[in-house]
Amino acid sequence: MKNQLLLYFLFISVVSFSQKKQNIISGTILFQNEVIADVHIINKNTNQGSASNDLGTFEIPVSINDTLFVSHINLQKKELIITPEIFKSKSVIIHLEEKINELNEITFERSTGIFYVDKQYVKPPTVNAKTLNLPYANTVAKKDESIVSLQSGAAINLENLIGALNGSNRRKKMLKKLTYEDQMLAKIRKHYTDDFFITDLNIKQDEINVFLNYCFKKNVINLFKKDDKIKVTAILMRESKTFPQKNKTEITLLQKN
Repeated sequence: MKNQLLLYFLFISVVSFSQKKQNIISGTILFQNEVIADVHIINKNTNQGSASNDLGTFEIPVSINDTLFVSHINLQKKELIITPEIFKSKSVIIHLEEKINELNEITFERSTGIFYVDKQYVKPPTVNAKTLNLPYANTVAKKDESIVSLQSGAAINLENLIGALNGSNRRKKMLKKLTYEDQMLAKIRKHYTDDFFITDLNIKQDEINVFLNYCFKKNVINLFKKDDKIKVTAILMRESKTFPQKNKTEITLLQKN
């Protein structure tokens, strides 16, 4: 009986020893037949790790039936079980595949450049004083009232602007305000030059003043006065993409010089 127990324990010991026996195997990591560096290899059974070098090779201790976990940031993860053949040969070649990321559904639109302006309008919107939100948009025109001309050449009917309200003092204030806005818009045009509007913003030369009036409500005058040219430029670029580009407008503060 004692001899049988001794043989049994010897058998268990041999089996356990053989199962735990380790070899250091060397391996090569390939992707599309090219060696890959910086690939991480971890023995999940022993938590021992290694990494492939510039030649794509690595070494790691393993036993039969150990599982190697292979990972790279740009490639698909892979697991490899150490078979008796791999254990005996002490070498292995591991091929990795390209990582495929599942993306949410997206809609591709036509590519546009930084200064692109889409001209394919089915029906251009109406452009007038009301749609541009100019200060005098809701006034009623009178046939026999005096006309004043601003420095840039624009003709403005003061009586139309102030409606039924009378008084020379109010007319003077209105004229002063319009003259100031007219001069500031003219300075903005002069600062950026017509070439900027025509080439970069794709605005026709005879529509530059119309476009500046279109940007009037975006506070470009105050920003230009504060010398914040970066914000002014950003506004002009953004608004040029939605500018209706109508050849003529009903009322503008500026006219072509």
